[in-house]
Amino acid sequence: MNEQSEQNKKAWEYRAYEFWHKRDGSPTEKAIQILENPLASLKKHQHHFENVAGNKIANLCGSNGRKEEK
Repeated sequence: MNEQSEQNKKAWEYRAYEFWHKRDGSPTEKAIQILENPLASLKKHQHHFENVAGNKIANLCGSNGRKEEK
């Protein structure tokens, strides 16, 4: 990773967990919320998922920046 990319990564991840926890609650609380209404987490993309029963869906790079490298 080049230096600029490394700086961007650090800036993007800086206190991200703290922000999400303050906004959404604990990971368990957020999971319960998503399970109660999965379409709500799709926000403006909900209309693309109205009739998907029986289809396979790939979620490529779909973390919205919420995944951390371990």
